[in-house]
Amino acid sequence: MRVMSLYDIDLAIKVNDLKEVSSSRIYSAPNVFSDTGLMSETIFGQSVDDRMYRCGYIKLPIYIFNPDVAKTIIKRSGGIIKKCAYGETKCSIKNGVLVADDNGKICGFKTLYEAWDQIDVTKTLTTKNNNSLEILVKSPKRLLWTNKILVLPPYFRPIGERNGRPVKSAMNDIYEKFLGLKNITTHTSTQIYQVYNKIQETAVDLYTYIATYLGGKNGFLQRHVLAKNTQLSQRNVISAPKYNEDHSPIGIFRTGYPLHSAVGMFLPFVKFQMKNFLSYSNIMNIHPNKEEVNPSNIENMYDSIYIDELIKIYGKNPGNRFKKLYLDPEETKPIIFEYYDNKKKETVSRVLTLTDVVYISAKRAIEDGGKMSLVTRYPIGSYKGTFFTKIHLYSTNYTTSITFQNESFPYYPIVDPDLPHNIVSTSFADTLTPSNSRLDAIGGDYDGDTVKSVGIWSDEANEEAEKLMYSKIFSIKPDCSSLFAIAKGCLNGLYSATKHPF
Repeated sequence: MRVMSLYDIDLAIKVNDLKEVSSSRIYSAPNVFSDTGLMSETIFGQSVDDRMYRCGYIKLPIYIFNPDVAKTIIKRSGGIIKKCAYGETKCSIKNGVLVADDNGKICGFKTLYEAWDQIDVTKTLTTKNNNSLEILVKSPKRLLWTNKILVLPPYFRPIGERNGRPVKSAMNDIYEKFLGLKNITTHTSTQIYQVYNKIQETAVDLYTYIATYLGGKNGFLQRHVLAKNTQLSQRNVISAPKYNEDHSPIGIFRTGYPLHSAVGMFLPFVKFQMKNFLSYSNIMNIHPNKEEVNPSNIENMYDSIYIDELIKIYGKNPGNRFKKLYLDPEETKPIIFEYYDNKKKETVSRVLTLTDVVYISAKRAIEDGGKMSLVTRYPIGSYKGTFFTKIHLYSTNYTTSITFQNESFPYYPIVDPDLPHNIVSTSFADTLTPSNSRLDAIGGDYDGDTVKSVGIWSDEANEEAEKLMYSKIFSIKPDCSSLFAIAKGCLNGLYSATKHPF
């Protein structure tokens, strides 16, 4: 049987060059962290990464049981070992067995630690749990006992203000208790056993707090690693593809995404493209009256803060998606947008809108950038419940084909800057549309089912995702039949081809 591995704090200190926290003071001066305190920039660093990953430690005046051992073995079934450690009973060792003895000299953590190697734990421990015995017998003394406590990085135990009063994480309170108890032991005390006991209890409290902080449905791991609400992910209701074009862009390996959802998954990339699109040099190329373009106005208006605001408007205020964009802060000179309509065979000139900028930027960042997505439907019954897919951007319900800046946009949104907001808000696609052939594999249908999507950012990850998407395991079943059912696709196509146009 494999013995549970106990944390080796001495090894961690040596390998990571951890520094000691010796003071419970947070500040040494207003807004200046104490060099030896719990938020020290000397111990934990100054950068965001350092304060997220770098630990410290507190050195204790005595050796106590490893908190994991104390909580799960000693407190639960330690018997005479627990009583001796907590100073409740004096003990001596007879034939390797720790026994109660009024004249014994082993009492409290300090003397028990010194005599530990002479004790036959198997004969002394009251528990019959084999795993507990294995841990205590086979683990070295330096792992069963410790005189140091790891101090987690400041990122996980922040301090701040609430309603004008200072507040701090409960974890900081526990660390401050360690430091306070450590200082008490430097003085002569007639109740030294009680102080040592509190040090052990505080170690167990810290262990319990961290276990609770990490575990459970609302714990750190569930929220940040295992949760469905992954950062920059999207949740969408799925619906059937529309067949209102000569060629449907949706297929087994390409899924239709509402434009605002795709922007949310690839926000930094879209923002970068929007910044380039609304730059002075690009607007000079777009706007026909060059003398109206003032570089100072453009640079001051379309900075990162305003671009963030535009993205927020597009996502949170659908009625304002045809918002007109201007050359000046007074909004007297609109930016003119010229393109060639491939269907009408004519050049169109109109005011540039927010939808134009977001769609063009998203297409360049996502579709042209080869970005893919990982789609998951919950609950997952098998590996088929999640799949990789390429992305098609859905914008308005009806689209056209244009050419702009020598680039073809076959599914460009139809934009009318003068439409009222209530009409604009209902003019956009708002559901995710996978291929009908995907439904059986993921166990989905079109009665309100939702899926979670996570955008894949790096080029290497997208290349690997594409290989998996085309791989045999995601295409055929073990009996070599197709993973993709065509029945629902046929029905959906017939419905779309024969339904009334109104």
